[in-house]
Amino acid sequence: MIRVAAVATWAVVALHGALLAAALGDYRVSVDSAYHVALARRYGEQGAYFWDDVHYAPAHRPNLQGPAVHVAVGALGRILGGTGDDYVVANALVALAGWLAAVLTLGHFARREGRDRAALLAVAAFTGSAFASGSFSVNIPSGWLFVVTPWAVDAFLRGRTALAAGLTALACYTHLGGFLTAPLGLAVAALLTGRWRALARVGIAVALLTAPYWVHFLRGLPWYVGRKGDTAWMIDPLPGLLWVGGVAWALRAPRERAFLVAWALAPLAWLVQDASRFVLQSSLAGTALGGVALARWMERWPRARVRTAATVAFVALATVFPLGPPALGAEVIWLLARFPRMLDWQELHADAGVLPDDVERGRLVHGYAVYVVSGLAAFRDLEGERGHWVEVQPRPDPAEEIPVGDKVYVLALPPDDEHLRALERRGWLAVHGGGAWSAVVTFEARPSLEEARRELGTTLARDAAWIAERCEHNAMGDIVALVASPDALARRRAVRGECRRRVARVHTALLAYCGALEPSDPARARLCRTGARAVGWMCALVGDEATLDFRTAATHERMRGDMRAIAATAAAGGDPEPAFAAMLERYVEETRGGLLASRRELVPQLAPSPASVSSPASTAAATP
Repeated sequence: MIRVAAVATWAVVALHGALLAAALGDYRVSVDSAYHVALARRYGEQGAYFWDDVHYAPAHRPNLQGPAVHVAVGALGRILGGTGDDYVVANALVALAGWLAAVLTLGHFARREGRDRAALLAVAAFTGSAFASGSFSVNIPSGWLFVVTPWAVDAFLRGRTALAAGLTALACYTHLGGFLTAPLGLAVAALLTGRWRALARVGIAVALLTAPYWVHFLRGLPWYVGRKGDTAWMIDPLPGLLWVGGVAWALRAPRERAFLVAWALAPLAWLVQDASRFVLQSSLAGTALGGVALARWMERWPRARVRTAATVAFVALATVFPLGPPALGAEVIWLLARFPRMLDWQELHADAGVLPDDVERGRLVHGYAVYVVSGLAAFRDLEGERGHWVEVQPRPDPAEEIPVGDKVYVLALPPDDEHLRALERRGWLAVHGGGAWSAVVTFEARPSLEEARRELGTTLARDAAWIAERCEHNAMGDIVALVASPDALARRRAVRGECRRRVARVHTALLAYCGALEPSDPARARLCRTGARAVGWMCALVGDEATLDFRTAATHERMRGDMRAIAATAAAGGDPEPAFAAMLERYVEETRGGLLASRRELVPQLAPSPASVSSPASTAAATP
C-alpha cells in the first residue's frame, strides 16, 4: 500500500495540476490580482518601487506591500515582452508555481512525519478543497508566506541557523504578515525545544536582512490605517476538521512533534491581522497535521484491507465532495464556462486603451470598484482615485476635494447605453469608448441644479423599480447546475449584468448632481461625491463575479424592498431622499475599508444652510 499511496499522491497532484495548466491562456485570478499585477508591472519597468504612484492620487502613498512576489512577476513579465498582457501571463505562471510549491511542501512534510499514507491523505484534502487550494493557485502573496514558513521552522529545528534566517526573511519579504507568522513559528519551536540562543541569532540576522523593509514600513506608518477591504468568508469544512483534529493530536506530545506544532500555531498571528485569511490559508498546515494524525491512527488498525478501503474512500471524498465546494469542480467549470470570472482582463484592457491621453499627465482616474484602477494600471500609466489595499491611505485624501469634471470615470455601463448617450447628447458628459459592459467617460458641461435633481429623480423612478423587481442576489449558487445548462449561466450573467447597469445609471446621475452642487455648496458636493463612490461599489456588489456572497440574501432582499419604496416615491413626484439615503446606509454599512466617512464625521456638516438644496445625493453621502 505504501508504494501505491505514493503513486496515488502523484496522480492526485497531476490531475489538478493538469487542469490548472490547461487554463494558463486565460487563468483564474482573485479580486486582488489586479493590484498585484499593477505593482508587478512597476517593478518590471523600474526595478524598485518604494512609492505607490498609481493609487490614492494625487497624494499617493508609500508602497508597504512585501515585494518578493511582485518582483518575480515583474521580472518574468519583462522577460516575456513587457506589455500588460505579458504581466498578466507572468502572474498566471507564478500562480501555478505557487500552487505546486504549496502542494510539494505539504506532501514532503506530511510524508516525513507520517509516511506515504499521510502524504496522500493530506494532499488529497488540500488539493480537493476549492477555497484552500484556490487561495494558493491565484498568486496571493500571503500564499507564498504560508509555503516558506514551515521550511524556516524546519531549518531552525535542524540547527541550520543561516538557512532559517534566510527563509524567515524571505517570508517577511513575501508579505507584511511574515513579520508575525514566521517568527511566531520559530518562537514556538524554540519554546518546545529550548533553542533560545539559536532563536536570538536568527532574530538578529532576520532584523538585519529585513531592515530595508521594516525601516521603510516604519517611515510609512502614518499612512497605515489598518482597515480591511470588503470580503466574503471562504471556509472549507474538511481542512478545518483536519486542522482541529491534527492540532489536538500534536499537542498530546508537543515536544516530540515540535515541528508540526510550530507549523500549526504560526498562522495564529493572522487572527490579529486578518481572521478570514487565517481560516483560508492555515489549511496548508491543517491538512498536513490532520493527514499525519489520521494516517497514524489507521496504522493501528489490524486489517490492511480495511485501511486501504478507508484511504481510498477518503481520497475519493476529498476529491469529489470534500464536505464543501470541490476544487476539481471549480477547475473543470473554469475550463468549460470561465465562471466565476473575478477579473475581466479583456474588458479592463479595452477600457485602458480608450482612456484620454491626459491621464498620463496626472488627470485622476476613478473606477466604479476598488480593483478597476489597478486593472487599468496593468496596461496603462495612470493615477487613480483611491484603489485596492485600503490599509494604507493618505489622511486626509485630497482627492475628495477634486471636482467631478476634473476626473476620468470608468463606469459599469456599456458605451452604447441609452441613458449614457442621452446625457452625452445633452452635453453633460463625453463617452470615450470602452468594452462590452463598461465605459470611459468624462463629465463636460455642468447642468443646472434643477436639471440634475430632476434627472436623478427620473433615474431613480425608472431603474430602482427594475432593481426591486428583478435584481437577483449576487451569490455563488449551484455551479454544477449552471455549467450543465449554458443557457442558465448566460441568463444569470445577463440578469446580474443588467442589475449592475441599472445601479450604474443611478451612479452616473448622482455624479452629475454632485457636479451641479459644486458651485453653490462645495461642502455638500464633497459629501455627494463620497456617496457616489459608495453607489459605484454597489454596482460591483450586485453584478460583479468578484463580489459573490459579499452580501447576504437577507441584506439583498432588504435592499430590493428599499428600492421599491424609492421608485414609488420618485414616480409619484415626491422626494425620494429619505428612502434612498436609508437604503444606501443599510446596504453599504457592511462595507469595510473606509469607502465612506463615518457618520460622526459627516453629520455635523449636514445642517441646512441657505445655499444648500436638499437632495438624495446630499443625504446619500451621509452614510457610515
